[in-house]
Amino acid sequence: MKKIFIVSVILLLGINYSTYCQNTEPEKDTVIDKSVISTDMPLKRNVLKWNITPMIWSTKNINLSYERVTSSHGSFSVNAGYFVLPLLGGSIADSFDIQQNTNSWGFSVSGDKRYYFKKRNTGLAPDGLYWGIFGSVHYYEFESAFRIVNSSVASGNLILDGNIGIISAGVELGYQFVLKNNLTIDLIFIGPALSTYSGKLGISGDINVDEDSEYLKGIYDVLVARFPGINKLLDEKSIKNDGTVFSLGPGMRYMIQIGYRF
Repeated sequence: MKKIFIVSVILLLGINYSTYCQNTEPEKDTVIDKSVISTDMPLKRNVLKWNITPMIWSTKNINLSYERVTSSHGSFSVNAGYFVLPLLGGSIADSFDIQQNTNSWGFSVSGDKRYYFKKRNTGLAPDGLYWGIFGSVHYYEFESAFRIVNSSVASGNLILDGNIGIISAGVELGYQFVLKNNLTIDLIFIGPALSTYSGKLGISGDINVDEDSEYLKGIYDVLVARFPGINKLLDEKSIKNDGTVFSLGPGMRYMIQIGYRF
């Protein structure tokens, strides 16, 4: 009887141990499976962004961007949108008053190739610090009507029309935050570039003034103050009835973008 009891206890312990082993082995397998699943999960390689930087110049500016991850630490992006510069406002040299802006439009297109730092970043692209090379094109065309007031040297109406084109190429340094695996905030801190500036400025109306008068100097001062980069296009001698200018000089890129990763 004792032998049967001892054998029964041994068999019971053996069954319990076998059951315990069977229950613990799937847990190990489950851990392995989770690691495999996490590795094989589809990567979110696309980021659609809204570039809010051009709104500094005008709330009409709408610019969208798309970034595509090409490797664990690399990507490329393209930007395109509507682009206008601020209208001339207030008075010109305390002598002119803008009557209306009859027409203005423009566009911007850019692209860059990004390289995310492997050692610096804990995550994969598009998360973290990066550097890249970029190229951009900006074009703006405008036509404004003026009415001269409080001027002792001229009176009448004036139409100022022209265009500005800027082509740039350079390098950039930025950081992109990925929040909750979907929301992104992309910041380009600095982007020194070499730029070409081209443009045309035409003046017409029912007034007669000397091209070297304070009248044209006032227009120049306001244009330089309100239009970024126009000092590369114009100097006091180039503000004429109809002038076209081309120049080469430094440029800069900075950007703030909010995006969605998918």
